Amino acid sequence: MEGKQQQNASPPKSLAEIELPAGDGPKPHPPRFLDPRIVEAHFAPLMKARPSARERWAGKANSTAFGGL
Repeated sequence: MEGKQQQNASPPKSLAEIELPAGDGPKPHPPRFLDPRIVEAHFAPLMKARPSARERWAGKANSTAFGGL
């Protein structure tokens, strides 16, 4: 199939024609303090009964290495 050309393509604007946004520009976010107790309480359900590294490796003890393609 032949490649189609864009019919409604407009020529690129020169630098003098580009309109810049007015205003002060981006404002930095104010610093925020998070109470460590609240953060720990929030993530506590995720950390419940997490297996140790030894328990995670125990399930891989009898596995075989990937032989490649």
